[in-house]
Amino acid sequence: MSYPYSYSSSGAEVTKREMFVSAIFMLLAFIAGVCIAGSIRSCENDANVKYYQAVKIADSTQFNYAFKTNAGHTLAYGTVSAIGSVTDEGIGNYMTLTRVLEEYRKHHRTVCSGEGKNRHCHTETYWSWDAIGRDRFAVSQVRFLGRNFYYHAFPELPGENYIGIVKLPSRGFFSNKQRYVYHGRELSYTGTVYANIDNHQFNDAKFLNGENLDTAVECLVHKWGVPVFWVGFGILVIVLVVLFVAMPNEWLYGKFWRQRKKDRVASDNFWENLH
Repeated sequence: MSYPYSYSSSGAEVTKREMFVSAIFMLLAFIAGVCIAGSIRSCENDANVKYYQAVKIADSTQFNYAFKTNAGHTLAYGTVSAIGSVTDEGIGNYMTLTRVLEEYRKHHRTVCSGEGKNRHCHTETYWSWDAIGRDRFAVSQVRFLGRNFYYHAFPELPGENYIGIVKLPSRGFFSNKQRYVYHGRELSYTGTVYANIDNHQFNDAKFLNGENLDTAVECLVHKWGVPVFWVGFGILVIVLVVLFVAMPNEWLYGKFWRQRKKDRVASDNFWENLH
């Protein structure tokens, strides 16, 4: 059935009224999207103010003064260094060290192949290194721009790196099927720390490894909310329009056009039955 001023391609029919309603819907959706995007941008700007207005510090004198005066939101560039180190035999010195005890164990699993009457199953034996214990060590304090802090004052230091494997010595005539796997943090990291200095304390510290004062701000600010919104919102609008034009939408037409459609469908069915 074709309504007047309708367009058809590959069996899909879009009428002029459907295009008109779709255009109005897309216009209203665009206006709503602009308003929502503006709200998102406003929220992002409010959240980013503390980063743009943060006090920038690059030496110990300024850093100590910031603590004395409770400078508030601060960006400080320097090196976080461990005071002391943690180690294990033959491993070296690190800021933190994780030691995982693994054991080479025998396992069994059922393996099946084929289908129906040709399905066969058998038990397969395999070996794997399984973690059976874990120990974690860390220095108690670190130093940053001339001041000492508890290690946990910098919760966002880079993650631990793989160090190596040490196999435990054999016991008598029996081979030891255990080993230690080590991961650890280096003794120092250079970068920028964002924190809120209040009540002479370091609060909510974020460490950006390898970033200077300028690039750190770009890493911290929220700037992807609006682009992500428009992509998701645009896809939603397109899906809704496609679903709309795919529906019969007879409510867009008066009784005359609905009757014509019924007559046309009856006529098409009649000729199909003749063939």
